[in-house]
Amino acid sequence: MSIFKNKHVLTAGVMAPVLGLIGYFGINAIVSEEPQVAEAGQSYLLIEKPNCRYSSGVCGLKNVDFELTLSYEWLENDRMLLKVISENPLDGVVMALVKNGVDENQPTEMRPVSTSGLDWSLDIAHPDPENDRLHVVASSNKTLYFGDVATKFTRVETTPE
Repeated sequence: MSIFKNKHVLTAGVMAPVLGLIGYFGINAIVSEEPQVAEAGQSYLLIEKPNCRYSSGVCGLKNVDFELTLSYEWLENDRMLLKVISENPLDGVVMALVKNGVDENQPTEMRPVSTSGLDWSLDIAHPDPENDRLHVVASSNKTLYFGDVATKFTRVETTPE
């Protein structure tokens, strides 16, 4: 007798994936949180995207429909122009460079690049990509968004010639 002629094995083979999918989506519907509209006066955490953790040149921060993109440009005297681009108009952006895990620096306000409130920049000291982090706080429509970002995206990798 072949295993594929057994009606119990065939029924189990068909039902197992169906029950697995029903269980997966059913549990997700029961325990997942519904996204909520940001309320004025509240603070929300921004999560760093994976491109912040390697030498990508850009770093993304996101919370549901609010997103910031950090990039940089090297300046003279071991300085860096840090740029923030937002999808939503911002009232202001404050940033602090945390050296070696010690939060001693005062937050510095970024300057708006355009009148739209979407582009911001700040001249900072060259960070150590392996040890330093950036603390970011952005304000939009009286709502605060804050995040902690690795500076590995600023690491310059040279290619052998």
